[in-house]
Amino acid sequence: MIYLLFILYCVLFCWLIPRISFFKKSGLPSRLLLTLFVLRILVLIVSSYLNRYYFPVSDSVTLNKLGIDEYHLLFQNPYEYFVNIFQSNSPEAYSRLLDDSHSYWNNLRTNLLIKMLSIFDLLSFGDFLINTLFYNFLVFFGFIALFRVFIKIFPKCYYLLIATIFIFPSAFFFTSMIQRDGLILLSLSMIIYQIFFIINDQFSLKRTALIVFFLLVIFLLRNFVFITLIPALTAWFIANRFPKYAFLSFLVVYSLTTVLFFSSGYISPRANLPQYVSSRQTSFIYIGKEGNSTISIKPLHPNLKSFISNAPQAFNHAVMRPYLSEATRIEYIPFALEVFIIELIFIVFLFYHQKKLLINPLIYFCVFFSVTMLFITGYTVPIIGAIVRYRSIYLLFLTLPMLCYTDWERVKNSIILKRKTAKP
Repeated sequence: MIYLLFILYCVLFCWLIPRISFFKKSGLPSRLLLTLFVLRILVLIVSSYLNRYYFPVSDSVTLNKLGIDEYHLLFQNPYEYFVNIFQSNSPEAYSRLLDDSHSYWNNLRTNLLIKMLSIFDLLSFGDFLINTLFYNFLVFFGFIALFRVFIKIFPKCYYLLIATIFIFPSAFFFTSMIQRDGLILLSLSMIIYQIFFIINDQFSLKRTALIVFFLLVIFLLRNFVFITLIPALTAWFIANRFPKYAFLSFLVVYSLTTVLFFSSGYISPRANLPQYVSSRQTSFIYIGKEGNSTISIKPLHPNLKSFISNAPQAFNHAVMRPYLSEATRIEYIPFALEVFIIELIFIVFLFYHQKKLLINPLIYFCVFFSVTMLFITGYTVPIIGAIVRYRSIYLLFLTLPMLCYTDWERVKNSIILKRKTAKP
């Protein structure tokens, strides 16, 4: 019976998607929209199976079970259901904004997902697969928003954008699971979408309200992503005002941000951002001891010297791992291949990038923001499985510009020339 309900919801969403204005305005044909969504359905079925039967511990399955508990609470004690999200066992927990433990805010990011799932349960009867379908329908809006922005910047890269945005392997897979990653991508994409069109003289109070809303979502789900967004968005606005000095704008803003970052502890001990990053590493090292996919990582101390000395390792962990030589476990093989392909794309971009090109400030935003997030991941996470999940969104934002700014006609001509010269 539950599988029949799942099929009915699939049919319903497939009927809705071509009729939703936001999707229709993407310029993607209805058949292609449906194909892309059906691909997500297939991937979510696979990821749901893996989460239920393959992974020894699945956060997605645990969240779904807790969502069912909240669903029952809604009918048993409606008042408690609506107020418990604001409650904490300790009054001090409300002041621990950047803490990983005994923090109301740290617990809230999980509680918000649980509440969302409990609402899904009203229509899914608690079924994990159906809840995953609902979740993917929401996340699909984020990918469409990203496409609508990038197609404006790169109108000649239609098929390349479709293939990259919608089928980027790690982002495709991890955003199909009930986790924070999909909601983060949705929120980031919607913020980028609304700001991009505001910049292009389409200001409205609705767009502003949506920006504030999705910034709040990011703040509640992953406050360090919100903190990282502030300099990136600031630099984007300045660069848009002075497009000839776009790169310089980002350099100046990020230089000042770096100074502020390492000075934050002197301004307020509670706002000691280097200490916060160092503490997150400690927390992840502790978690990693319980698993079998940990990698060695140098202890990070809350000072400039330690951050500089750990930077090569952080970059290596966040961007290069797992190596092809490390793909001894079957689940690492796709991600090792993805890293290898991205490295090839980067090499091709270096030699065949388009010349005399005015780079859109949004691209600088994507690069600076993503590189920052990748370094944070590399500094703090010593678990390969967590690294490939956390970085998936930001690798997508880095790969897109490289692909779109590569002169593929030159690449094609170079390959043809080499083939001709190779013939006897």
